Amino acid sequence: MIWQREDEPLWEYAAHFSHEYSRCPETNDRAAYGAFKSGLQSSHFRYLVHSSNWRTYDELMKQAVIHAKAEYFNSKSGPSARQ
Repeated sequence: MIWQREDEPLWEYAAHFSHEYSRCPETNDRAAYGAFKSGLQSSHFRYLVHSSNWRTYDELMKQAVIHAKAEYFNSKSGPSARQ
């Protein structure tokens, strides 16, 4: 089981999870979806995953990329990023 560390950004967790998933060809998408969801730290994205109607692992990972990009750019939007 892969868990997102408390200080681990979503993009890093998603990349780590995807890498490990690719090494387990016998794992089906449904199991991967559940494992990814279970390993998420409490966050807005975790809430979205639990309340969404995303059905496939591919849909989940596409949304993870979108939200990871937003998380990254929002972390860079402090006063020093505007200078």
